[in-house]
Amino acid sequence: MKTLVMTFFALLTFTASASVLCHTPRMNKIFEVSDKRVTFFNEFDSKAKRELASVVSRSKSNDMGVTKVVEFENQKHTIHIANMNSFSDVNDYIIIRSRSGHEVTYPLSCEKK
Repeated sequence: MKTLVMTFFALLTFTASASVLCHTPRMNKIFEVSDKRVTFFNEFDSKAKRELASVVSRSKSNDMGVTKVVEFENQKHTIHIANMNSFSDVNDYIIIRSRSGHEVTYPLSCEKK
């Protein structure tokens, strides 16, 4: 029962809160994660002003975090944020997988927008 309540709270917290802005260490991937969408921004634009694409995502939530899966630029992007209340460069990451199976994992730096 406790897990169910915590999962419900995590979903409620994510959907009711502001979106989350994330980037990879060299800022070559910048995106905003909201409840149903992931919006990608122009590379190296630290202020995230120029939107490249906004795509609908599939979501899977755990106790305090979320995993989003989107198709963008013919690649599968899996965005994992372990804890929406306490971001971590160690536990938050993005996996980018090409159609040929090549896979790259980057740590993420995130903040509430």
